[in-house]
Amino acid sequence: MNRTIYSLLLGLSILLGTACKRESLMTYVSADNIYFDYIAGADPATDYLGRYTDSIELTFSFSDGSVQDSTIGIPVSVTGVAQSYDRTFRLIVDPSSTARPGVHYELPAAFVLPAGKIKDSVFIHFKRAADLKTAAQTLLLHLEDSDQLKAQLKFRGTNPRESNMYISDTVLMTSFRINLTDMLSAGPYWSMDYEYSFGTFSEKKVRLMNEIVGMPLDFWSRPATTNEQRATITYYGGFTARYLSDQAFAGNTILEADGVTPMKMGSRFP
Repeated sequence: MNRTIYSLLLGLSILLGTACKRESLMTYVSADNIYFDYIAGADPATDYLGRYTDSIELTFSFSDGSVQDSTIGIPVSVTGVAQSYDRTFRLIVDPSSTARPGVHYELPAAFVLPAGKIKDSVFIHFKRAADLKTAAQTLLLHLEDSDQLKAQLKFRGTNPRESNMYISDTVLMTSFRINLTDMLSAGPYWSMDYEYSFGTFSEKKVRLMNEIVGMPLDFWSRPATTNEQRATITYYGGFTARYLSDQAFAGNTILEADGVTPMKMGSRFP
């Protein structure tokens, strides 16, 4: 009986030892990676998670003339677990960038992920330079490998709810572009949510809509995710379409800034 129990215990020890060795063989250490983690348009009130993006537009055109600068944070995240020490990472400006340091922007002196964190932001100070009223400027950033954090994750799906196995659209994870301007522009949501009612974007058109129907000059800077927003889009578009029609009927056709093209709304209002 004792011999049988001893044999069983010996066999169990061998099995456990083998399992431990097998587990140790399967364990590996991979470098932590850093990547941009910007989500645009999230709205907790409607359970809309937004979209991952690798570019944003920063415009001073919605701000009062007294506003001469703005600081924004570009979120970054790392794989793996938080560490008990600060970790430095490498961020460079692409030579193709037209924004000039000291004139249009200022970057931090060093890029550090603080101890205990796996998420943080790179804060960039932007300046309202005079030339932004006539030409947009771009700042293209790249994350690169450093001694402590790699930058080897290249792309991801745009939908936070979407599995990487079923990616329908992708964004870059180690590159990020900021388009800087002091002019009104279409922004990222115009073609998707507003063009059907408002037509081709023009600064003259949206300023007219602001004047005659009271549309805020940042109205189209957000995605249209609710029925109320969509109804408001329809109202603004329909009101302006009727106004343009009435003006044309009265012999006062409203033209675009080129002085030739008649202003039109979207295909919803032919």
